[in-house]
Amino acid sequence: MKTQVIEATPDGINFMQRNESGNYQHQKLIGYKTAIKSLDAGGYDYDLYNGLRVTAAIYEGQSLGYFIPTDEQNMVIYRWIVATLFIHDQLAKNGTVEVTEEDGSKGQAVMYIGEYGGMSIYPAPERLALANNIESIACEMYRDNPCAAAVQMYQMFVEVKDGALCLSEWGLDGLTVLHDGFIETLNAEGMPADTVKH
Repeated sequence: MKTQVIEATPDGINFMQRNESGNYQHQKLIGYKTAIKSLDAGGYDYDLYNGLRVTAAIYEGQSLGYFIPTDEQNMVIYRWIVATLFIHDQLAKNGTVEVTEEDGSKGQAVMYIGEYGGMSIYPAPERLALANNIESIACEMYRDNPCAAAVQMYQMFVEVKDGALCLSEWGLDGLTVLHDGFIETLNAEGMPADTVKH
């Protein structure tokens, strides 16, 4: 994989890649709003490492005064970060399993293993589960500004440990309860008629 630099600029996020001669050359420049939409739409679901670097560049741009995210944009970014950190955590603990994709091809999926069994997990369904559970609670409890409330809840899910962003113990506990509940329901009631990846 070629070394890539992802950095905040006044005009957006600059992507540069090292070429054969060892120099960095400009690849592309994308606006902050476009970067957030790309994260939310799954543009980095197969490149979570660089997706995290994009989120870092967005907040670097904010700290430098280049871009101020709205509460809703902050919620989207934090949702993406929490889902990604959970997948990284489960990858380290449980590894991957071979799965058959919808098109019949073979692929690898990260495993969640909990009290009631295991399941393969994917970035987009993880974000959907967070939106359906965490953000719905924020909407019920804080009708005036549910997006800001959801961001505060998500911030409790993450912490910096040894210089790296990771899930907090509270965040991991909450996500464990969520996934164990889902598996327990599946065990009791079976798969829904229209199955979805989680």
